[in-house]
Amino acid sequence: MGYCCAAVSIRTEKRTSWLIQVNVCKSIGPHSYILPGAPKSLNPPWSYSLLLHQEMLTAEHLSTPSFSDGSTVTFECVIGHKPVDLKASKSVTCQGNQWTNLELSCARKSCGSLADFLNGRYEMTGKLFGDTAKPVCVKGYMLAGQETTRTCRDQGWDGKDPVCEPVKCSAPPVIENGQLEDEPFESYDYSQAVSYRCNKGLNLIGQSTLHCSEDGTFKPDPPKCFGGCPAPTIPNAKRIEGKSPPYKLGNFVKYKCEDGYKMTGEDYIVCSANGWDPEPPRCIAPCHFPELSEHVTLTEEFRSRRSIPHGSKVTVECIHGCEPIDATVSKTITCEETKWTKSLLTCKDFENSTQSFGPPSSILILR
Repeated sequence: MGYCCAAVSIRTEKRTSWLIQVNVCKSIGPHSYILPGAPKSLNPPWSYSLLLHQEMLTAEHLSTPSFSDGSTVTFECVIGHKPVDLKASKSVTCQGNQWTNLELSCARKSCGSLADFLNGRYEMTGKLFGDTAKPVCVKGYMLAGQETTRTCRDQGWDGKDPVCEPVKCSAPPVIENGQLEDEPFESYDYSQAVSYRCNKGLNLIGQSTLHCSEDGTFKPDPPKCFGGCPAPTIPNAKRIEGKSPPYKLGNFVKYKCEDGYKMTGEDYIVCSANGWDPEPPRCIAPCHFPELSEHVTLTEEFRSRRSIPHGSKVTVECIHGCEPIDATVSKTITCEETKWTKSLLTCKDFENSTQSFGPPSSILILR
């Protein structure tokens, strides 16, 4: 008697159908056949059964090396799938050295569309086996308990419709130097409003009215009660425009530095909800006579000055009878907040001390 070998290979196409194929048996000896590359086992989610001579073929029979000529094997669809054509044959028969073609083709089962539930609906990825449905409440309602996504299973949609309950907000936040217009409740319904007011003499910054929002919190952020800006303290400066303290929202001041001092920042500032805008300026003191290396001095024009304003640049030179060691270095120094930058100029005596010298060529430069 001849024998045929049986094995099953399964593949899916775009998650819409399952196709189960039977490989062709090849002869390797008289009256016996074996399937090349036959799998030893199949793992979930492929669940199936085969009937051999009207008996259920269990998992251990997958390793059966051969089937007798004329044997018939019956297939069924895996879990979550159904035959595309109910009239298609589900059996194959071993004829000679190969199996007959399998007509059975399977597709994912449909769970149907989920209907809207009270005060909510589903956002679905589809309605076939394996698809999911996420519950979403209508505006003004929120899910009671933890959100649970439903899945299309073999017997239909799992789980049940959730419950959407009205949004509730707890008591609104307390603000400093202010209070609610009305006595607060323990909770508020969706879209219900509350209003704030500030203590006498203070300005309210932001929105005075808040609403209970769909996420269960009051929005926008609560306002602030603003008492004004502190009087700026700017040494060596004087106010030339604007009012004297106290400073309320919108008040301005303009400053000028005293003689010899230089201002950094803006001279015009305004009292805003976040304080002075921009920040108050500074008046920087001037620089006095710098300490220079041996044989280096400032020009005669500068030596007559007692101080130089912040940010000014001057030049240095060798004293009469000396010359630079390196004529390429910078001869400029800068006054930066009461201090001078380092002088790079160094000088030495002329080798011929009897040489006559003309007047210095360097001059004072103020910028």
